[in-house]
Amino acid sequence: MKRPRVEAVLGGAVAGTAGGFFGVGGGILLVPILTARFKLTQHQAHGTSLAVIGATALISVVVYALHGNVAWVTAALVGLASVFSARWGARLATRTSPEILAQAFAALLVAVAVRLLFKAPQALGHPHAVGLVTVGTDLAIGLLVGLLAGYMGVGGGLMAVPAFPLLLGMRQQSAQGTSLAVILITAPAGALEHHRHGNVATGLVLAFAAGAAIAGPAASLLVQHLPQVILTRAFAVFALLNAASIWIRAGRRRRSRSAPAQAGRGSSGQPPS
Repeated sequence: MKRPRVEAVLGGAVAGTAGGFFGVGGGILLVPILTARFKLTQHQAHGTSLAVIGATALISVVVYALHGNVAWVTAALVGLASVFSARWGARLATRTSPEILAQAFAALLVAVAVRLLFKAPQALGHPHAVGLVTVGTDLAIGLLVGLLAGYMGVGGGLMAVPAFPLLLGMRQQSAQGTSLAVILITAPAGALEHHRHGNVATGLVLAFAAGAAIAGPAASLLVQHLPQVILTRAFAVFALLNAASIWIRAGRRRRSRSAPAQAGRGSSGQPPS
């Protein structure tokens, strides 16, 4: 019993490091860890991930806030809007086959990695003005972030972090800190919906959260001073490798599930389709 618990703490520390560095909560790493190492189903991994990354965001956002890198008004608007759509995303996930869900997650990783590799990670430098257009943009981002969080089992930072600089002109560090503040609302909303469907492995949450809570603040502190270009592009390469692994495993599961049916058709005298 001790070894799985230690591995869970270490897995949480890896996710917390990524969450602190990139403002994404760590779900992008947690989901593959939970499926590959802890043998959870794709749905269980997504629900458990959401339950864990709330703790990652809670600890890490403090460091960003102390450095003045959280836009609290935007975080509140995006977070409130995300509560509604996170439930829709979680419900949609329960109606999707595990293979399709896994490959959708892999496609998301590829899209994020391409953006990080070919889009300069520096913010646009425009001031973050407050007005009706900005409020509307915040709410629209929130709806999309919540849908992504509930469906993909990530905190929504994968959409929020690039959206804030591109649409609101935030600096990269402010975008990451604000994303973590949004995750404080988005992740619990999605986790509760997954829990209603029995897709949260509660026995793993505490150990993973402990590891994330230790590593997250340290990574958040480092990111305030290290160049974002190196960190972002290294993460993009890892995301591409991870996406390939997830896609291949999902394809193998689909083939293994279809093999018995094809064998049955063959034994009945009908050629397999």
